[in-house]
Amino acid sequence: MKKRWGKAANYCYITAMRTEEFRTSAETMELLVMDTFHFNKPLFRTALRSGLPAGAAVLACLLYLALLPGDSLEPGAQWKIPLSLLLYAGAFFAALQLKRRPARLIYFAFPFVLFLEEALNFAPIDQYYGSGQLPFALLLAVWCWCCDTALGETLAVKFRSLAWLPTLLIGGILYLLPLTILAHHIASGRKFTYDSIQAVYQTDTAEAIHYLFTDPTCLVLLAAVVAAAALLWFLNRFGTPAPAPRAFRAGCALLALALLPWVWLELAGREALNRTKVLFTDSLGYFDVIESYAAGYEERLAEVARRVEKSSGDDGIYVLILGEAHSRRHSSAYGYSPDTTPFLRQAADSPDCILMRNACSCHVQTMQVLTMLLTARNQYDTREQAVWPSLFDVANYCAYETTFLSNQYPHGRFDSPVTALASEAKNSQWLNTMEDFLLWRARPDGALLEKLPAALQSQRGLVVLHLMGSHGPYFKRYPEEFGRDLEMVPYDKSIRYTDFLLEQMVEMFRRNPKVRAALYLSDHSEIPGIGHAADLFEPEMAEIPMMLYLSDTLRRERPQLEHALRNNAAKLFTNDLVFELMLDLMGIRHTFGAPELRFASPEYDLPPEKARTLWGTRPLTAPAQ
Repeated sequence: MKKRWGKAANYCYITAMRTEEFRTSAETMELLVMDTFHFNKPLFRTALRSGLPAGAAVLACLLYLALLPGDSLEPGAQWKIPLSLLLYAGAFFAALQLKRRPARLIYFAFPFVLFLEEALNFAPIDQYYGSGQLPFALLLAVWCWCCDTALGETLAVKFRSLAWLPTLLIGGILYLLPLTILAHHIASGRKFTYDSIQAVYQTDTAEAIHYLFTDPTCLVLLAAVVAAAALLWFLNRFGTPAPAPRAFRAGCALLALALLPWVWLELAGREALNRTKVLFTDSLGYFDVIESYAAGYEERLAEVARRVEKSSGDDGIYVLILGEAHSRRHSSAYGYSPDTTPFLRQAADSPDCILMRNACSCHVQTMQVLTMLLTARNQYDTREQAVWPSLFDVANYCAYETTFLSNQYPHGRFDSPVTALASEAKNSQWLNTMEDFLLWRARPDGALLEKLPAALQSQRGLVVLHLMGSHGPYFKRYPEEFGRDLEMVPYDKSIRYTDFLLEQMVEMFRRNPKVRAALYLSDHSEIPGIGHAADLFEPEMAEIPMMLYLSDTLRRERPQLEHALRNNAAKLFTNDLVFELMLDLMGIRHTFGAPELRFASPEYDLPPEKARTLWGTRPLTAPAQ
């Protein structure tokens, strides 16, 4: 027994000696490296311990973006990405160096939590959205850390035990949306969509309290909040208890103030693409717009009664087809070389069709255009406090069956005001939802052809179709099998698909004697690769196609109308005047619009020097000769 213990002791001694030798060798090697590269040992160790985690986090962000599918970045991402990465790495390094209130490190996990939440709740993200998502997440993490540090360390000067409260409040607000969505996914296995938000929005106080303590999602979320609060309190027991130096607190406060404009732009800017934020803000904005528009119904109805002869209007069905981002310059009917619009090109010579040569949009963004196109409002009426009834308000007043069919979605920054207008139609239907577009599963416009026949059965009706048209991404706007033999770029192919659908629709109208007239035009145009932003305005963004179909019955009964329309076909026209044009096509007697602004009138005259766009702030170019 003694011999065995002796051997064990001897083995431990030899092992300890070897370990000591190894440690000594390692320290000798470290000293040699330090001396060779002239590193100060404490500084080097500090930089290594703090720099490696910060560098690893930045590398993970870059790897995430590089591995995403796609080959295009959000405009402006070239400066946002490197600057946000630099700020994130610097703040993470400073947070590790500070060695105070370790709970604040939760902010630097925010980008990864957001990436996980969006991967679970939305479609696989591509580089375009990722290049907007990454700076958004990094910037928000840095800004919240700066605010928390400045407030918490200042609070710690006199109330050290309360220094963790800013972390609880700011961190709770930051993580509220992604944690809510994650809790919903964990509890139900389903995605958090507009319908989920609508259910919460329409719940009263009693239902909300019951829901809070019985629904699995809420219970998971409550448990997560309690656990997070306890963890924050526990973590802040570690680290240096003394407050940070005054200069450091001041630096964090100044950085938070300096970043505030950028943070505001990411949170409130109309072009901000973060899908979690958009899902909530667009949905809540939709409810506000709908309620506001509904509140003005009585006032609009009184204006209609004052300006419209109720017993007027011809029987039959009248169709308004609203295209999206369709450029006249990319249409072969207007001289473009690739044959993108063979139907419109042939319609120009058809006896029952009229191709308008100089139609332009009153703005270059959908919401701004349709809030004029579908109402009595236009750029040339400058009354400030006027009431602007919609096309549906007037048609309903004159006993038309009104229908709105849209292949877009009703709940968004650019769609909610349009949806409010369309809500006045007796029959409204959207074939897609916000989540269909967020998940990239929206159907091409051909889906409207399935619904259209049922809308063309009334004796007296107004039907408005809203296409997705050539809205980006272009390759999603037509079926995969469409035009495989066409050597066209995706934008041109999307226009070719719209032209194909227009041909199908007009053939449907020709076979249906109830359809008296149909008007097609786009809301605005587009420059592929640039888009249609107002701050980048070019005349091409306002140049749209426009075509009228007039049935044989209407042309026979109202030859003077056809004559006026054909005489005006080459004149300049802005699509904020469609309201009066549709009422005149329907034979409704009204006092909206002066005769010189009514396209169906022989007196129509919109000279180039008077024609405007961008809601009256920009003159249009002269019409082609």
